[in-house]
Amino acid sequence: MYSDISTSNTDFTKFKKLKDNFSWFYSNYDMLEKDIRNQYVAVKDRKHIENDVSLEAIIKRLNLKNYDDSIAIEFINSKS
Repeated sequence: MYSDISTSNTDFTKFKKLKDNFSWFYSNYDMLEKDIRNQYVAVKDRKHIENDVSLEAIIKRLNLKNYDDSIAIEFINSKS
């Protein structure tokens, strides 16, 4: 019974971190778009950690196959 509670708390913490990373991304979108055009951007702990035109390349470089952390990855679609 107690293991369910700790798992739930762990999941909630991961979800909150992920939410914070997406919030950071969207709050800083305009700044990121100045330097990064038409690429995926990875954010961890509210910091830009990686970008690439290929999502697969980011996943490979960050070794996300078995990664258990809250990294937000989003695409910057440049207007120009």
